[in-house]
Amino acid sequence: MSDTSAISVARATIDEFTGSTPAEIDGVFRRLAAEFQADGSLRPDALAGIPALLDALDTVPPAHQARLALLLGLLAEAAGPDGGFPAHEAVRAGLDRYLRLLSDGGTDAGRGAALFFLLGHFPEDGERILAALPGTGVDRDDLSRLARCLQPWETADAATRWNLGRVFPSPAVWGLTEQERATAPALDQWLGLPAERTAELWATETRALLAYSGAKAVWACEHGATVSPFVVPAPEEERTAEPSPAADVLRGHARAVRCPRCRQPLAGGAEAAVCTGCEAVFPSVDGLLDFHDQPSGPSDPLLAGRYERGLRAGFVRIMGANWGGWVSLDDEDAYLSEHVRPVEGPVLDLAAGAGRWTRVLARSLGEERVIALDLSAEMLAQLRAKLDRVLTVRGSALELPFEDASLGGVNCWNALQAIPDPERAIREVGRCLRPGGTFTVMTFRQAADPLYRQFQSRLERQAHRGSFDPEQLTGWLAGAGMTVRDLSGPGNFLFVTAVKA
Repeated sequence: MSDTSAISVARATIDEFTGSTPAEIDGVFRRLAAEFQADGSLRPDALAGIPALLDALDTVPPAHQARLALLLGLLAEAAGPDGGFPAHEAVRAGLDRYLRLLSDGGTDAGRGAALFFLLGHFPEDGERILAALPGTGVDRDDLSRLARCLQPWETADAATRWNLGRVFPSPAVWGLTEQERATAPALDQWLGLPAERTAELWATETRALLAYSGAKAVWACEHGATVSPFVVPAPEEERTAEPSPAADVLRGHARAVRCPRCRQPLAGGAEAAVCTGCEAVFPSVDGLLDFHDQPSGPSDPLLAGRYERGLRAGFVRIMGANWGGWVSLDDEDAYLSEHVRPVEGPVLDLAAGAGRWTRVLARSLGEERVIALDLSAEMLAQLRAKLDRVLTVRGSALELPFEDASLGGVNCWNALQAIPDPERAIREVGRCLRPGGTFTVMTFRQAADPLYRQFQSRLERQAHRGSFDPEQLTGWLAGAGMTVRDLSGPGNFLFVTAVKA
């Protein structure tokens, strides 16, 4: 197609969009977006139509401007056939327009969110963009995210580089104190990364922040203002005394726990468990029974403390499309209280992390009945500080250290998508569950909207975490001998309860 023909087609589609009514706007916009790009790739001849998109910004109402800004942001990062970003400069040519719209303010939440997503693609103009922000009413969360996206690794100062690994979903969410800054290790100490990898990680984090901004913009264009940035969870109850050491590291669960190597019973002592078959020794350090072959390795000690209000909250917002606060922590707690119906035997909190939902299980079932398993020693240390009577196990979801049909119930909350082989993990759960035992899951479905799915899948690629097709997930559960009793959830949430046949 010639440039003239491409411009003619683009203008016809743009004219249809600019004349669309509120009832038509979202459907027409998606057709317009699909004409210019698809799943992060630039359509042939899309470059020729970008000037017409820029011109339209000056004449359409705020709701239409919001969607055009969103599309221009997608085009700025859309890949060409050679892997580059051929539309970046053509979109950047509209910077004066974008800043003018930003300074105009207004009450359209979608326009503000879309402009922040769009402006985050121009670090070469970072100083100019940030200088235009005072007086625009931008909140601290959005501002810190935009400032980080506009900061290239090459020019970042030492203090900014120190925050590498501590920025999602925005640097403001982390809110590190001066004491934490003084005591936390430097990046190369806690991640052990060689110097040449840090710039790559910086770029990866920038893409994740842009995915967050883009997903927020899609939602805000259609629904208006999002809920307030984040609600910090209430302080947890502290133990009034030091955890008492257990005489037996298996804490009364010897009938259920097995050697992950040979499946033989274990003999528990005060400091380790020893396999009665292959004689492997599994140490217990500070109450953590370690079944994993590989060391936990260095990690950021600040992560566990910031997980709930930072990483998890941001991840749930994108993956679940929870920008309107459809699902609260109380809703999650209520689902567990209603649907966890264990039969006889211990209840496993699989991929327990720092123990937020382990506590829910422990409150209703008793700490002595609950086992918490995770790969992160740091997360489990946080859990142990609050739930010292829970058996804490460091192990793999792909090789559960439990006897066949030994567990009364299993819970896996906001974690199945993070397991490298979720189908295999489900088979392991099915193997270990007793007949009638429940398996409760909170995870995410693939977004039905192809535009929103671009941001959801982008975060999946960055974080190596996936979403699920409900039919596929149901099939995996059936293959593991479980029947789905409940499959529900608003937005892109998937709440699942399955029962072992």
